[in-house]
Amino acid sequence: MRKFLYILFLAFVACSSTKNTASEVTSVTAELVPIKVLRHFDKASYISADQFRNFFVIEAGTQTVVKFSPEGDSLRAAGGFGSDHNQFIGPNGIDARLTNSIFISDNVNNRIEQYTKDLNYSATLYTHDYANSANRFGLPQAVAADQAGNIYVADGENKRVVKARPDYSIERVIGGYSDATRPDAVLANPIDLAIGGDGQLIVLDGRGTSSLVEYDALGNLLARRSLGDEATRITSVSDTIFALLPRRSEVQLFRSSGLTPIGRWAIRADKFHAGWPIIDIAARGGTIYGLSPTAVYLCRVKAITDTSVGKH
Repeated sequence: MRKFLYILFLAFVACSSTKNTASEVTSVTAELVPIKVLRHFDKASYISADQFRNFFVIEAGTQTVVKFSPEGDSLRAAGGFGSDHNQFIGPNGIDARLTNSIFISDNVNNRIEQYTKDLNYSATLYTHDYANSANRFGLPQAVAADQAGNIYVADGENKRVVKARPDYSIERVIGGYSDATRPDAVLANPIDLAIGGDGQLIVLDGRGTSSLVEYDALGNLLARRSLGDEATRITSVSDTIFALLPRRSEVQLFRSSGLTPIGRWAIRADKFHAGWPIIDIAARGGTIYGLSPTAVYLCRVKAITDTSVGKH
C-alpha cells in the first residue's frame, strides 16, 4: 500500500508537469485534501518527517519538540523554555530527514541543536561568539542537513546561509553580500531551507514577494525564481520542491534542478477542521502531512479536472 501511494504521488507530479509550460504554471491541477486528523495541538508551528514516516512537531506554546508515529501516537518529547540543552527559546525550524539525526533551529538561543532519532540531546552548533565574523550566525531561521551530514543554517542575523561540516566546523557562507557576488546570488532574508535531489541547497528568500534560490554545494548560484507572492515554508521529496503560499491557499511544485515549475495544489481551508490554515507541510515516501496550529492531518492529492479552478 505504501509503495502504491508513493507511485500515485509521483504520478500527480508527473501529470502536473505535462499540463504546464516550463516557464510558468498557470492553473491548479490538484487539491491537497485531508484524510484524517492524526493529532490535536494547542499551538503547533513546524513539522518534519523521517524515512519511516514518523513526524516531528514543534509546539510553540510549550517550546517542545514531539515525535509521533505515522498513526499519530506520541513516542518521545524534548524541550521546555530555557537555554540549557533539552530547552528552547523560539524554536523555528526542524529537519528530521536524516532520520538518525534531528536538527532544530533554536532562534533566540542562537544555536542549532542536534538530537538522536529518540530525541536524546547529541550536540550543539553555536558560533555567535566567534571572533571571525565570516563564521558567525545568529537568530537562525531554519536548518537543513544533506545526505553527507553537512548542516545549512539560515542566518537571520546576517541574511545569509552558513554551511557547517559534519564535525561542526564552518565550511563557507552562501548568499552573503560582497562586491564580487553577483546581485541575484545575494539573499535578502532567508527564511527556510531544503535539499534538492542532487544535494543542492534550495533557499526560500524574502518576505512579501518570495523567491526560491538554488545553489550548488560550493555556494555557486544555479537558479532564482520569483514566486509572485509570499511563501512561508518549503520542503523537498527527491527532486521536487514544495512551496507553501498561504495567501493563495496553495502549494507550488518545482523541480529542484533549475527550479522549473511543475504544478500547483489548492488548499481548501473549509475541508480542514475549523477552517484552520495549513502553516507547514512534510512529505515522505508518498505520505503527506499538513500542519495547522491545532492539528496534524494526513493528506492526499486529488486531481482537479477543471483546471480553471484556482487561477490567479
